[in-house]
Amino acid sequence: MNPTTRKNRYVGGALIFAVLATIMFALYAAGKVAGMDQAAIAFAESIRSDVGTAFFRWVTHLGGGMFLVPVAVIIIAVLYIKKYRVEAMFVLISLGVSEVANELLKMFFARPRPSGVNLIELPESFSFPSGHAMIGPAFYCMVAFWIAQWFAEKRWSSLVQPAVFIFVALLAFSRVYLGVHYLSDVLTGFFLSMCWYFLLCLGYEERMGRRSTVVDPVPHSR
Repeated sequence: MNPTTRKNRYVGGALIFAVLATIMFALYAAGKVAGMDQAAIAFAESIRSDVGTAFFRWVTHLGGGMFLVPVAVIIIAVLYIKKYRVEAMFVLISLGVSEVANELLKMFFARPRPSGVNLIELPESFSFPSGHAMIGPAFYCMVAFWIAQWFAEKRWSSLVQPAVFIFVALLAFSRVYLGVHYLSDVLTGFFLSMCWYFLLCLGYEERMGRRSTVVDPVPHSR
């Protein structure tokens, strides 16, 4: 895929998710999310099981700050030491901008979290939009983006991004399953995160200076 085609795909992806996020904001502002939220809560309660709860507790942990921050610090440090400072900068930007934007949106909308349906302790922060759905997905998808390019010659590389997308979708859903977010919180956060991811990909392509290939930071024996 040539650089122009890739950039057009990133722009298209960003626009699609920006429109979806805008629709969710409009529905929330108009007070038209209660139906979907209650239906999602009922569905989550109907499929709960000990195995499912254990699984989603583990998944949701991977999207929290207690996990993401140290992982990001390690990745940034390794990339910086290896002199892949553009990538290190994008990791920092990915998480930093998402975190600040999420906190500002939460304070602006100040939506209380659902009560009486939670399987884990309710966080003290507001509910809309979901931080787990807004912060983690862009970070994980960006890392998958690099892995797929750096190991493009490997057969499994084509599976990395679809697998990570499924994972981040499960991460977002875990917040509804565990009863700490409404579906509208999660969808809005997820759409914003995917929009941000495509913008990051576009910015990365531009920053790398119209190269036809991405430099592989992983040394290979000859």
